[in-house]
Amino acid sequence: MKYFYLSVQILFTLCLMSCSSLERITERDEVIIIINKEKDQTITTKNLDKKKVAEKKIIPSTKKDKLENKNVIVEQKDISGEIDNKIKEDEIGLVFDKTIKIGLLLPMSGDNEDLGKALSNSLEMALFETKSKNIRLIFKDSGDTIEKAIFAAKQLEEEGVSILIGPIFSSQALAIRKEIKKEIPIFSFTNDESIKKEGLWVLGFSPEQQIKAIFNEMLSNSVRNIAIIVPNSNYGEKSLQASRKQSVQNNIKISNIYFYDILSNDFTDLGKILKKEKNKKYNGLLIIASGKQLKEIAARAQYRGINPKAITYFGISGWNNPEVLGEPALLGGYFIAPQQSSYESFVSRYFKIYNSIPIEISGLGYDILALCSSALKETINMSEFISFLTNPSGFNGIFGFFRADKNGTIYRKFVSYKVMERNFVKQRDIMP
Repeated sequence: MKYFYLSVQILFTLCLMSCSSLERITERDEVIIIINKEKDQTITTKNLDKKKVAEKKIIPSTKKDKLENKNVIVEQKDISGEIDNKIKEDEIGLVFDKTIKIGLLLPMSGDNEDLGKALSNSLEMALFETKSKNIRLIFKDSGDTIEKAIFAAKQLEEEGVSILIGPIFSSQALAIRKEIKKEIPIFSFTNDESIKKEGLWVLGFSPEQQIKAIFNEMLSNSVRNIAIIVPNSNYGEKSLQASRKQSVQNNIKISNIYFYDILSNDFTDLGKILKKEKNKKYNGLLIIASGKQLKEIAARAQYRGINPKAITYFGISGWNNPEVLGEPALLGGYFIAPQQSSYESFVSRYFKIYNSIPIEISGLGYDILALCSSALKETINMSEFISFLTNPSGFNGIFGFFRADKNGTIYRKFVSYKVMERNFVKQRDIMP
C-alpha cells in the first residue's frame, strides 16, 4: 500500500507538470505565415492576435537595399490598441490597389500633337528609369477643346485612374476639375496660377514667380527705377500685374510701360514710342519676350537711345535660348531661368532613346511622373500620397529644386544668368 500511494503521488505530479507545459505552449508567441502568391515570398510575423491579423492592411516595402525596389507584402504595424475607433475611409482617402493607374491627358492630335508626343515620351522614360512596375499609364487625347478634354477625363475616371497628369491648357484643366471626382488629383502643365486650387496643381513656370525672381536680381544689381516692355497678351498682363506687385514690395519704381503686338514681327511702332522718351530716368529695362522678337525689340531699344551700357537689360526664362547670343543689345544683360545642368543630362538621355531633342516642357512631365513614382513606393492611400507630395523640404528634379503645397502651387528655385558673347554665365540661385 505504501508503494501504491507513492505511485499515485508521482503520477499526479507528472500530470500537473504536463498541464503546465501545455499551458505554456498555448501562451507562447503565435507564428503566422503569409504567402505572397505573386512572388512566392514568405514573411514571418510574431506576436499577432488572430482577430487583429484580419484587420491589418498591406503596404509596399521600402527597404530598397534588400529588395531592389521590388514590392513585397508585409504586415503594417497594428495600432488597434492605441486608438479607439477605426480610421474611416473618408479620412485617409482612396486606398491604392497593387497596380496604380495614372491617366495621361495629352494633345495626341491637332496643332499641339508634337508637344503631346514629347510629353508622352518623357513620361514613359520616367516610368522606365524609376523602375515603377506597379504603375500603369493610360493615355488619352485631350484634343483642342474643353469638351473633348472633359470627355477623355471621364473615360479615364471610368477606367479607374487614381491620378491624372495633364492637360496642358488651363481652361481644360479647370473644367475637368469641376467634372471628375475630387479624390483624383490633377497635375496640369499650364503656367496659369490663377486656376490653382486644392486638388489641381500648376506645373508650368508661372510668370508671377519669374517676375519675383528677376526683381530680386534687380535689387542685387542696385537697380531702383525701371521701364518694362511687355506683349499685349494674357501672359503679358499677368507679368505686368506681378511687376507692379513686386515694385511695391521691393521699392523699385516703374517709370514707363511699353506694349507690343505679340503676333507682329514689325516693331516700327514700338521704336517710334521709345524715341519720344528723350529723358530716360530709369536704370533698368525689363523685356518680356523671347526668340527673334526679343532680339528685334532689344535692338530697337538700343537704337532709340536705351543704352545697355548705362541701362541694364533684364528678362525672364524666354531669354534662355542660344539665339540670344550674338545680339549686342543683350550683351551684359541678366535673366532668370530654371536650373539647366540636370535638364542637359535629361536631353542627352532622351536623345539616345528617341533620337530627337525634347521640348522643354517635357522635363516637367518627367519630374511629375518620377515624383508620383517615389510617392507611391512610400504610401498606401491618397492622404499619405498628398502628404508626401507636399513635404515642405521639397524635391530636386530636372529643373532643380521645387516644392508643392496643398493649394496647387509648385514653388521653384530659379537661377540668374548673365549674357556673355558665347554663353550664359550663372550668377546665383534664387530660392522661392
